[in-house]
Amino acid sequence: MQTQQDGTVEATSFHPAAFILQGMFALANETEREVARTLGLNLTDYRALSVLAQVGPVTVGKLAEELGATAATTTAIVSRLEAHAYAVRLRSAEDRRHVRVNVTPAASRDIMDLMRPLVAATSTYLSALPAADQAVVEAFLHAAAGQMQAHLNALSQKDAR
Repeated sequence: MQTQQDGTVEATSFHPAAFILQGMFALANETEREVARTLGLNLTDYRALSVLAQVGPVTVGKLAEELGATAATTTAIVSRLEAHAYAVRLRSAEDRRHVRVNVTPAASRDIMDLMRPLVAATSTYLSALPAADQAVVEAFLHAAAGQMQAHLNALSQKDAR
């Protein structure tokens, strides 16, 4: 890597795949916005729905924590998701005050219907690669995900100071 006099790093010192990955982040953000729009949701509500699809059923407090939002804001989000029939509040049989929120089967189906073409095309492409290449791609994606998580954690720690 070459550092310029102004402290920036010369772009040519990075591997081309790093730039492709950066472009994929932008495409992922655009795809997320388009899926939200297609479902009739704002981006914040869609992100909450995505969290529910991945980790649900959870309490509103846990969902708020996952979103980095307040309980009051998250309660409003859940109400909007319920109005779209994308989320449901589940009351505990033992203690009716204990409420968990979950994604509805219809929401899971709608999200999967929108994402299936991309997942299927990617899977087909990867399956056609030689096994050794598949293993390299998988290892790279695991490493990239780990690096992204570490970077996110570092940014979060920086904000906490």
